[in-house]
Amino acid sequence: MNLASTTRYCVTVDTEEEWDWASGYPTGPATVTNIARLPDFQALCERHGAAVVYFVNHAVLADPTATQVIQELAARPNVEIGLHIHPWNTPPLASTPSVPVRESFLHNLPWEVAKAKLDATLAAFTAAGLSPTSFRGGRYSTSPQIQHHLRERGVLADASVLPFTTWVDEGAPDFRDRDPLPVRRLTPAGAMWEVPLTFGYTRRPFRKWHGLLTAAGKGVWKPLRAVGILDRLGVVRKAWLNLENPAYPNPAAFVPVVAAEGLPFTCFTLHSSSLLPGGSPYCRTATDVARLLARTEQSLAAAAAAGWRPATITDTAKELEVNFGRQSHLKSGTP
Repeated sequence: MNLASTTRYCVTVDTEEEWDWASGYPTGPATVTNIARLPDFQALCERHGAAVVYFVNHAVLADPTATQVIQELAARPNVEIGLHIHPWNTPPLASTPSVPVRESFLHNLPWEVAKAKLDATLAAFTAAGLSPTSFRGGRYSTSPQIQHHLRERGVLADASVLPFTTWVDEGAPDFRDRDPLPVRRLTPAGAMWEVPLTFGYTRRPFRKWHGLLTAAGKGVWKPLRAVGILDRLGVVRKAWLNLENPAYPNPAAFVPVVAAEGLPFTCFTLHSSSLLPGGSPYCRTATDVARLLARTEQSLAAAAAAGWRPATITDTAKELEVNFGRQSHLKSGTP
């Protein structure tokens, strides 16, 4: 099968507590009221035949009621339960009420601390009768050490890469040299597939426009604010299959551009907390949640119209591994 001509897709949900993101990264007890809204969201996705991956963190699995919801979702077809981690509220906890921004990224922690947090989360999965085979780091944090450790424990795919992107927070990941193509990382424990989020531009090819806009934001062009001008004129802007963030174009409109890019895999994404009014900065009101759900309906209809086929992250990683070496567009490298 030619993966390049058969785009697989899923919906990924960072499944976690709700909190005021502007308050920092608290180490105290978390509330997970939003998890009760996942069955209704799952029903919406099932109406469109979409595969859904719930990346679940320790705070959710520490709550018996929320854990029961996750267990029930895990039993449904086309559903995968992956591993997610918020280092700030995952044991072993810091002795302070919150952690600095730099320590909100798992890859910045001393390895023994990061390893202990991963193992605590894996233990919570085991206690719930779940075995994750995919991973997304909180705040898109990952590293070769993290990948190796998880690969030794049966995880096959890392969905943490946010292409063409970094941000100003101290210690933030830097994915500016990455495009949305999956990459095979060879760890001592075996192959780990990086399956990126679908982030690009409203014009293609994505890498070309990334290079042009990067250059336009530097040197003599920077004072002219060329990037902002191109955005306001509707020439080109960043785009993302993000269901919750109104700062990006409706992902349904971005689907045809992504389809023309010919990616083997794409994913829509959101945070579970956005399903609860006030649960995230993207959805402060019931009207915001309704907007998210409408974007989801439109986007999944657009995916079907584009001929995309549903597949979980792990199923895609397995398929990529089978086809590796027969597809020239698939890349490999060591961490």
